[in-house]
Amino acid sequence: MSEKTLTQQARQEPRQQSNNQGKQNNQRNFRRDSGRRRKPQAQQGNAPKNSPQVKIIPLGGLDGIGKNMTVFEYGNDMIVVDAGLMFPDDDHPGVDLILPDYTYILENAERLRGIVITHGHEDHTGALPYLLKDLALTSVPIFGSKLTLGFIEGKFAEHRISNAKFREVSAGQHVPIGAFTCAFFAVNHSIPASMGLFIQTPAGNVLHTGDFKLDQTPIDGVYTDFASITRFAQTGVDLMLSDSTNAINTSFTKSEAEVGKELRRIIAGAKQRVIVAAFSSHIHRIQQVCDAASAAGRKVAVTGRSMLTNTKIARELGYLNVDERNIVDAYGANNIPPEKVVILCTGSQGEPLSALARMANGEHRTVAIEEGDVVIISATPVPGNEKAVTRVINALAKIGADIYDKKRALVHVSGHASAEELKLVLAMAHPKNFVPVHGETMHLKAHAQLAHDVGVPKKNIFIMENGDTLLLNESGVVKGEPVENGVVYVDGLSVGDVSAVVLKDRQTLSSDGIVTVVCMIRNKDSSAVGKPEVIMRGVSGGDDPALIADVIAAAEATVSKAAHEHRSNPNRLKRALRESIASLIWERCRRRPMVIPLIMDV
Repeated sequence: MSEKTLTQQARQEPRQQSNNQGKQNNQRNFRRDSGRRRKPQAQQGNAPKNSPQVKIIPLGGLDGIGKNMTVFEYGNDMIVVDAGLMFPDDDHPGVDLILPDYTYILENAERLRGIVITHGHEDHTGALPYLLKDLALTSVPIFGSKLTLGFIEGKFAEHRISNAKFREVSAGQHVPIGAFTCAFFAVNHSIPASMGLFIQTPAGNVLHTGDFKLDQTPIDGVYTDFASITRFAQTGVDLMLSDSTNAINTSFTKSEAEVGKELRRIIAGAKQRVIVAAFSSHIHRIQQVCDAASAAGRKVAVTGRSMLTNTKIARELGYLNVDERNIVDAYGANNIPPEKVVILCTGSQGEPLSALARMANGEHRTVAIEEGDVVIISATPVPGNEKAVTRVINALAKIGADIYDKKRALVHVSGHASAEELKLVLAMAHPKNFVPVHGETMHLKAHAQLAHDVGVPKKNIFIMENGDTLLLNESGVVKGEPVENGVVYVDGLSVGDVSAVVLKDRQTLSSDGIVTVVCMIRNKDSSAVGKPEVIMRGVSGGDDPALIADVIAAAEATVSKAAHEHRSNPNRLKRALRESIASLIWERCRRRPMVIPLIMDV
């Protein structure tokens, strides 16, 4: 199979990035701020050349919905399946993105033979630019479908990564990657061109389903490939890793086509403008919005950076079919009668800077929502985003918009298989050993129970945590030594520099505020010079003159009592100030703000 890239520049011979950039990236030290901290075992970085076992190491995806990344090793060869990210919640103030800690991959980079991406969602692709920068390599091949690689290339352009080594694969192909032979098979999901993997090695075979559902009326006509799964079962599935996202949902996940029917009904009945917020990567949903708009005689205007980028890529690659005459510029949408336009935008998760949020707040450059406009939120909030989505809905309601979400109408269905579908695939694959992946603990445990229900022995079911290791050989599957794991926070231009201490300080500042006390101490005799100055920000009662006076008095008393005693150790004086002021504010306000004492020698 020949290499394939998606731009003329990427077709050139891959070459490494600049030495300066490589050195800078390799010198980055990650701080691991969640999960267990472990030192990699020596033998894991120096596996014998003809090792008779496969190591399976999930580095992410087992503690929530996101940052999926799994390492497979055999001998001196290693491949990585998926490299995703997770979006922060209220427990991560100021953090933009959360990545899996891929230190283990960096430490074994010389054995990395390829990176396989199952589909184009952010929770499977988002960490890839950061991983490649830290590897300082563009020579490692990245395998994926045409659409998946198209989305990745757009992401790489934002990160100024050029000359990546893309290798386009399609369902039905068998691709050797080092000691591994990867058979790709089609699965139905909420994004086109999604695939699962059947990984064959001399030590055993592993089936990785990727994200999937069993939609029998798919929008693009692509079904989950039952025939391939059955053939893999005949070959022998020694270990199966399977999507657990909807394992707690009984019955079957509804078809995407059902959403299309509801969208057509709502858009056809709308008297004014219709605004639809959806995931920018949900091409099937976008296709149905465009079809519904066309059927209602409406034009489609697209706004939101990621929505513009992804729809452009999907149209160019043939995954999104929309008549050019039905697409208008967002700036031109205001010149079209309201009953003749549908606006497709980002913001289904309540992101503060998204197009929908800016519309709700009256800050969008081109679209101003008016009373009577119909707003369709065609997504389910990702865990942790519920409050943000509710804020946007309330803002839209104040304007007078007519809002449709999943609670009111069938405007969204999941792209993940529910319990009955999971059992069906387990029965077809007939795995000897099973690992539930892609989910929170409750999802993993529910999926493990489903596997047991269809006949997998409990001793052969492994509920793992990020960093755990499984060893697969001819004798079966056993747990190995875990590797170091955790998460890496992306905060603006900083990657890996946000520690748990920083997050705790941010949480304290946001909930309890800050008190700064400035004391001037005469260097000659350690006596106080003038009164201390107190500045309070975000403290309950911080504007009360009586409280401020009491804090000043407490600071004066502490300095008077302790300044001479701690003259040779100003840190002890700061500690005494911090304790006395914190104690006073707790007694008066029942709050524990951050107290920062500043000692100035004069």
